[in-house]
Amino acid sequence: MKKQSQKKANNFLPILDNWERHFHNHDEGLGTTYERFLLHNIFSEINDRYEVETILEVPSFGMTGISGINSLWWGQQGKEVFIVDDHFRRLKYIQEIWRSLKLPGHPLLMDYTCLSFKKNSIDLIWNFAALWFVNNLVDFANQIKDIAKKVILISVPNHRSVGLLFRRKFVDGSSGLSLDNIYPNRIKSVFHGHGWRFVKEGIFDIPPWPDIPMKKEEILKKLGLSFLNNFLFNIKNTKDQDAPENVLDYFSGKHPDLDKRILRYGFLENSPKLFQSLWGHHRYLIFEKVRS
Repeated sequence: MKKQSQKKANNFLPILDNWERHFHNHDEGLGTTYERFLLHNIFSEINDRYEVETILEVPSFGMTGISGINSLWWGQQGKEVFIVDDHFRRLKYIQEIWRSLKLPGHPLLMDYTCLSFKKNSIDLIWNFAALWFVNNLVDFANQIKDIAKKVILISVPNHRSVGLLFRRKFVDGSSGLSLDNIYPNRIKSVFHGHGWRFVKEGIFDIPPWPDIPMKKEEILKKLGLSFLNNFLFNIKNTKDQDAPENVLDYFSGKHPDLDKRILRYGFLENSPKLFQSLWGHHRYLIFEKVRS
């Protein structure tokens, strides 16, 4: 029964099984690349408002794609970035990527239930689609609120998304995932208060494709519509046909216009609220420290 439950969880979150292969083949799929660029817009707003200089991403192991690279944008801006992972081999891969891009990142092996950072030492603490790996959310939030100096950003899968609701049928209570942690009201209840206040939330990652754990290119292939890939996404393959353009090409400078091409559907981010609520893939919540 336990093996069956784990199989269901892995169908819901394939990254549990395939995280390592993304470090060898950087093709994350266009859906993952799309959401990464949208995160950059949120980062930019936070940076303008709070003048962030130090960043801690914890946990860094999230929903899909190459682990430990969500904070590359901050490194590109010359900020000091700390990335926490509790898996030794995965951390080594993360270190190699940051080093290859020559960005100021500090991947650290650390148990995120016991973070060894000083009080008020990090301007921004954040994570993306990783909160359901946290078993005790209250204890985790208390740690974060103690370490963070200015702002906390939490991003989770949209609990009302039709895609996620369908996928949840494959997960039961023994999956090991704390699915309650993705509900906005629960997040607000543990991160608001004791010197912190909730200031903003929103929905983002509202593309034309559904929120399902499959590369969008593969969907078209299964439907016999592979020819639409370039038309829809305007993404070109490199000489290695198994390695299409990916977000690391953007940060390395190989394809500096990748963000503009992949965000051609960005206008959907301004869709009517009801559509956002039912179709948007992710939510974000921002908390700021109360000034005394």
